[in-house]
Amino acid sequence: MDRRHLEYFLAVADLGSFTRAASALLIAQPSLSQSIAALERDLGSQLFERHGRGVRLTPAGDALVEPARRTVRSFMLARGAVRSVTDGGFGRLAIITNTLWAIDPLARMIGEFRRVHPGVHLTVADPSRRSDVVDEVRLGEADLGLLDGTPPGGILASHWLADHELVAVLPSHPAGPTDAVTVEDLVPFGLISTPVGTALRTLVDDQLEAAGRPAEVAVETAHVASVVPLLLSGAGAALLPQGLAADAAAKGARVLPLRRPSRTSVHLVWRRGRLSELGEHFLAFSGVHADAPATPPIDSPSLPDSRPV
Repeated sequence: MDRRHLEYFLAVADLGSFTRAASALLIAQPSLSQSIAALERDLGSQLFERHGRGVRLTPAGDALVEPARRTVRSFMLARGAVRSVTDGGFGRLAIITNTLWAIDPLARMIGEFRRVHPGVHLTVADPSRRSDVVDEVRLGEADLGLLDGTPPGGILASHWLADHELVAVLPSHPAGPTDAVTVEDLVPFGLISTPVGTALRTLVDDQLEAAGRPAEVAVETAHVASVVPLLLSGAGAALLPQGLAADAAAKGARVLPLRRPSRTSVHLVWRRGRLSELGEHFLAFSGVHADAPATPPIDSPSLPDSRPV
């Protein structure tokens, strides 16, 4: 078993097809098939089974995915650590995303990247609208962007990063609900959210619209970071992605699931063929090659359409 075999395995697992994987990897399909066969012989287990025009993971293949990702990532980190010393590790990387996704998952990704490239200067811009993310990446004003909803196509490539589930967050109160709730249950507390057009507010407004309620909040703050302190102070309740909700729970808030589950996807986007070497290495931290086609994980549920930042 070597790194190349694991990279080829992950490409087939992510793309669900030997043909698509070979095209993304820029190798001949027979070479890819031989590498996977060699890996299966080494492990003594079949990793894929064919269905229709593609393949699906066997239980053994499914068990290999995460260890393979960790191993391939370790090779990338090792290579990056050496190059950061030999090349000086300097440079600039510009990223654009709304505050919500800058907190999670971008902050964690930047932290991991900086441990390998401490000399790199990163800037994270906060757009006014979702379309600003697409425009700045398309025009080369930003190297990378993060956005939710359905990713753009054309000259922009994308990679799925995470699904975020929306949950209810309430101040701790003995008289409050203790089971799954709806947005209607939160309205009497007063909803806290960000201004119209922001990512968080759009998620909240979608829930209110689905419930037939006016798209109104009791407390509107331009600062996402102030939502949790506001609800902890008793100013109201909020709908938040799980990452922010976990932070609120650690500080004493009550977190409850929604009776009607709501999830949104977050994607990394970049312009095909225009990424710097640093940008390509940043992509490696999210487990994707710059030239790979955009594809959500196998068996990923369908996700909402594009929504404004």
